Amino acid sequence: MRGSWRSLFVAITFTTGVSASAVAACSGGGERPPPAAEDPGRDATVPIRSDSSSDPDAEGGAPAPETCSNTIKDGAETDVDCGGNVCGKCIDGKSCIAKTDCAGDACLDGKCVTPNCTNNSTDGDETDIDCGGGICAKCTIGKRCSKHSDCVSNSCAGNFCRCPKGMVETSRAGGNGAYCIDEIEVTKFQYDRFITANVSKDDQIAVCKPPVNELFQPRGAFPAADGPPDFAQPGVGKAFNNSLPVHYVDWCDAYAYCKWANKQLCGSVTGGAVAFDKADHADAGAWYNACSAQGAKPWPFGTIWETRCNGGQGLLLPEDGGGPIASQRNGYGFGGSNQDRGIHQSVNGDTNGNYNIIYFAQCAGGVSGLYHMTGNVAEWEDSCDSNEPNANCRVRGGSYTSGIDNEEALSCAGMRTLPRVPPPPAPGDPDPLADIGFRCCLY
Repeated sequence: MRGSWRSLFVAITFTTGVSASAVAACSGGGERPPPAAEDPGRDATVPIRSDSSSDPDAEGGAPAPETCSNTIKDGAETDVDCGGNVCGKCIDGKSCIAKTDCAGDACLDGKCVTPNCTNNSTDGDETDIDCGGGICAKCTIGKRCSKHSDCVSNSCAGNFCRCPKGMVETSRAGGNGAYCIDEIEVTKFQYDRFITANVSKDDQIAVCKPPVNELFQPRGAFPAADGPPDFAQPGVGKAFNNSLPVHYVDWCDAYAYCKWANKQLCGSVTGGAVAFDKADHADAGAWYNACSAQGAKPWPFGTIWETRCNGGQGLLLPEDGGGPIASQRNGYGFGGSNQDRGIHQSVNGDTNGNYNIIYFAQCAGGVSGLYHMTGNVAEWEDSCDSNEPNANCRVRGGSYTSGIDNEEALSCAGMRTLPRVPPPPAPGDPDPLADIGFRCCLY
């Protein structure tokens, strides 16, 4: 572990900002946006959503009830935190029952749809073509904005929608626009925010609705443990374990978390799923495109194999004088009932989820500021062989179980498949989800 383990209980502020290796051109006229700017007001540990027409940049006005900003669909809401007779009206694309649920006063087939938001021009209060303002859908990365609420990312800098903190910007292969990807694998702290939001299991996409996926709770290693016992300072053990990537999650869990956070499970470079036979094509798969620097690198760190990442190296075993506590002090989770042995801490986090990227920093790329695309935990991808509940879906990047010299499994093209929700293992058998986590994308 780099630095002192005692730093784990020190309150840390975010130091990572927006990274833009190449940014999207404005869809309106080919003009490229200026360099990304810091947006110090954004916190990567909380969802970045605001689905209603209410303007987070505006001042004054009666405050909406807390249920209108709790990131779940409840009460009379017709979509998450909008619609009904209490919360703000919904922007285009959100669910509605009547036209009064919609900011544009138009509800068609259960969705808010305004003609001016689909006419391929910039009119009304739109900030770019058919997006932004108080009626149309939010603008995607690289499009013009005048305030945070114009953007899917809720981050407007220099009049262009940019990635929020906790995500990095990557250009699509061929230079046709850009999107955001989480800089690290989703941590236990971040996932716990989702669990405590009490999202209804019935709000899952159709292929995941019960009885396919009955719980969002990971099957193991969750919630984060308080130990090990020799961490005497209050909260230090909990902070450490919250900084480990969440694992033991199935595909439906990962998809639901990203949806709740107003992001998407990484799939196509333009959003949505990527075709099952195109996941290792840089012009198709968002995960592979980012990992491989638009197809230029076999591994995120370069074109020559190096043992840079947590593919199994560095873990102190008991016979080597290690053990659960010694392993944790070197950045690895401890074993036993906590089930984290072998997984390395991604970040140096405090008890509030704030962090610095410092662990396994040598496992970086193919985009500047992107970490752990190979090794540590493998990652679910929105790439499945059918639209059925029992479909097999892609798992990317290898993991701590891959082995130190497994160049193929730990490459950007490395992948395996598992059912969306694998059945629980037989007693004594390993759980196929033990080494699987995920990260999200934003378009």
